[in-house]
Amino acid sequence: MPHILQRVRSIGGVYLGNAPLSIMVTDTEAAYSFVLELYAAAIFFDSRAVEMAINMDSRMQEQKSRSDREWLNLTLDVLKDARDQGLPVKLLLNTDEVEFDHKPIFVSRRNKIIHGDLEGYKEVTGFYRTTDFTKPYRLPVAPGEEDAYDQLTKSRKFRIQWTREGSTNIPKNARFVSEQDVL
Repeated sequence: MPHILQRVRSIGGVYLGNAPLSIMVTDTEAAYSFVLELYAAAIFFDSRAVEMAINMDSRMQEQKSRSDREWLNLTLDVLKDARDQGLPVKLLLNTDEVEFDHKPIFVSRRNKIIHGDLEGYKEVTGFYRTTDFTKPYRLPVAPGEEDAYDQLTKSRKFRIQWTREGSTNIPKNARFVSEQDVL
């Protein structure tokens, strides 16, 4: 139980104003998944919330209408288009990813989780480079708390900034709610 409370404190809460219910529910599912150590689910829901926001944004409707399914999957090209349209994509990226020289870890994690590619997940997250194979490790080895936390915080920062900018159907009063705000 103390570990659950520690994870709750680490992520805090998010207030998204009058954001669409689908995004709010997806954020809640991501938070619950993280708190309950369902890290693959947390990564899925965090990625999904960003994908939903991109698809709801009025600036992305032209790209969305050109898509075969009229839905934009979270890919490197979609992130580039979203950045070019003024969405706060840089908040999803690590400092070495801002030039889009390679697929961002945010997208790679999402893709590997959605497709159930555990071996590929270990490869893109650096498991093979950082693991000391002379010591035993527990299976499954991925995804872990650090990956899920990184995905969750990047996703939330993106959505908070997206709402502050007054994107489609979103008020400008969205903000993080920390433990201190509640007490």
